[in-house]
Amino acid sequence: MKSLAATKTILRRAISSRADYFPRAFRENDPAQLAIISIVAVVALLPIMIYGIPNGADLANHLRFALPFHEAIQSGHFHPGWLAESNDGLGDPRFRFYPPGFYYLLSAARTLTGGWFSGTLAAFIVLSIAGGAGAYFWARTLGAPKMARWAGVLYVLAPYRLNELYQASLLSEYAACSILPFTFAFVERICRKPRAFDIAGLGATYALLILTNLPLAVIGSISLAVYALLRIERKNFAATCARLGLAVIVALAASSFFWTTVIAELSWIKGSASTPNVYYDYRANFLFSPSALTNRNTWYANLLALAAIGFLLPAIVFIFRAFRKKNSIGEFKAALILLLATFLMATGLSRPLWAIVPKLSEVQFPWRWLAVTSLMGALLVAASIPQWIEQFRAKVRPRDLAVAFAFALACFFTVTQVIYDCDYLGHAKFDSVAHDVRGAVSFKDWLPIAARDVVHIEKMNGRVDAGNRAVTINSWEPERRTFHVAAGPEPSLRVRTYFYPHWKAISDGKLLPVGAAADGTLLISAPAQAADIELVFQEPPRVHLFELVSALSWLLLIAMLGFGLIHRRERSRELMRSVPGAIATGSAFL
Repeated sequence: MKSLAATKTILRRAISSRADYFPRAFRENDPAQLAIISIVAVVALLPIMIYGIPNGADLANHLRFALPFHEAIQSGHFHPGWLAESNDGLGDPRFRFYPPGFYYLLSAARTLTGGWFSGTLAAFIVLSIAGGAGAYFWARTLGAPKMARWAGVLYVLAPYRLNELYQASLLSEYAACSILPFTFAFVERICRKPRAFDIAGLGATYALLILTNLPLAVIGSISLAVYALLRIERKNFAATCARLGLAVIVALAASSFFWTTVIAELSWIKGSASTPNVYYDYRANFLFSPSALTNRNTWYANLLALAAIGFLLPAIVFIFRAFRKKNSIGEFKAALILLLATFLMATGLSRPLWAIVPKLSEVQFPWRWLAVTSLMGALLVAASIPQWIEQFRAKVRPRDLAVAFAFALACFFTVTQVIYDCDYLGHAKFDSVAHDVRGAVSFKDWLPIAARDVVHIEKMNGRVDAGNRAVTINSWEPERRTFHVAAGPEPSLRVRTYFYPHWKAISDGKLLPVGAAADGTLLISAPAQAADIELVFQEPPRVHLFELVSALSWLLLIAMLGFGLIHRRERSRELMRSVPGAIATGSAFL
C-alpha cells in the first residue's frame, strides 16, 4: 500500500501542469517559450537598433548621472557620494538620493561593450527581455506555458511600457518594471507553497526594486501587499505573512546602504518642499481631470490611458462574460482586482487615498500606476486568448469585432505615436549629447539646503578663493582635493564647491572648521600661517555599517538562491529516475 501511495504521488507530480510542482525536465517547452519572448523583446527594440537611442525628456538627466557614476566605480568607489562636476563644478549630492540600480547596469554594459551608445542599447535589450521573462515566470505559476508566453509578449508590447522607453525616457522606471513581475511571481509562490528559494527570490527582487526606482517601489509595495492579501490561503495566513515579512526584512537589509542615507539626510537638501512646483503636484496630474487640458504631460498620459484601455479590452470583456456565465476566474481574481484598483488610482476618484496614504503623494504622477495596470492586463489578456479564438471560430458578432478593432487601434497608436513619432539619436549625436550634458545645472531638489543656484553664486578667483593669499592646487578629485595656501591675514578660504556636512578640511592632522557661505559655497577657517590643506568628502560610520549589512545580506540571498537551485535540480533528477518505475507500477494496478 505504501508503494501504491508513493506511485500515486509521483504520478500526480508528473502530470501536474503547474510550475510549482512540475520539475524542469517535465515542463512543456519552457525554454522554447522564453526564446519566443526574447525574440519579441529584441524585435520591439529594432527601431532603436536602426535609428538610435530615443531622445526622451529625461535622457539627459540619466546621462548626467551615469557618466560620472561609471567613472567613480572605475576608480574603486562602488557607491559614490558626491557628483562633483554638476552645476559647473559646484557639485550636488544626488548620488545619495537617487536609486543607483539602473546605473550599475549601465556601467556594467558600458564596461562590456566599450562605449556608451552600445552599452545603453545592450542595457535596453537586457531589460526588455527581463521584463517579458518576468511576466512569463509569474504567469507560469498560474497557468500553462502558452498562456504564460502570451503574458510575456503582451507585457513587452504594452503601450505604457514602450512609452517609458521611446517617448519619456523613464529609464529607471523601465528597469524597475522589468523587475516588478518577478516580485509578483515570488509572492505567488510563497502564498502557494513556500520554500527558502522563493523567500530569497522575493528578498532579492524587492531589494532591486527599491534600488532602481522609488516611485515604483512605493506603488509596487502597495500592489504587492494587496495581491498577497488576496492570494494567501486563510488556513496558512500567519505563517505565510511571516515568510513574506522575512523576505521584506532581508530586502530592506540588502538595500539599506541606499535608503538609510536617504532617510538620514533628506532634510539636508532642498527637495520639492522649499518652492513647490505645480508640475510635480499629484493633484494636477490625475488622468481625465480638467487639469489635463492645460498640462501637456497629463494630456499625453490620457492618450496612453486610452490606448491601455483598448489594449486591455479583450481581457475586460472576457472577465465580464465569465461573471455573466458564472464561470470561475479564481486564479486571476487578484489580478483583476489590481487591474481595476490601479487604474482607478491614476484617476481623480482616488484623490482621498492620495491624501492619507503615507508617501503616496511623493509619487507625483498618478499615471505611474499604469505600470502595474499594464502588468495585470498582460496576464488577463493572455488568459482570454483561448476564449477569443474559440469565439471567433464559432461565431463572429459585431461587438466582438469592436473589441478587436479597439485592440488594433491601441497597437496602431503605439506604433505610430510612441515608436514612429520619436526623436532618435544616432551614434555620433548620442555621444555629443553625452559629452555636452556633463557639468550642467541640476534640478534644484538636489541642491544642499543652503545653496543658491549657479547664476547667483558670487564670483570667485579660481577653485579656491583666499583673497590676497596665494593658493596652489595640488590635486582636485571628486571627493578629495589638496591645495597649499600661503601665509596671510585672511581667515577664511572659499572653495568652489557647495557645502555639505560631510566635507572635512584637514591640515597638519587637525580638522579645520568648515561651513556655508551666504551663497551656499564651502568656507574653510584657515590658520594665518602657510598650510597644506586636504578637503575630503568623508562618509560617516553609519554609511560603512550599512554597506556591510547590505553586502552580507546579498551574500546570504545569493547563497539561498544557489542552494535552492541545486536542491530543485537534485529533486528533479530524483523524480525523473522514479517516474519510469512509477508508471510501470501504476500500470500493474490498472
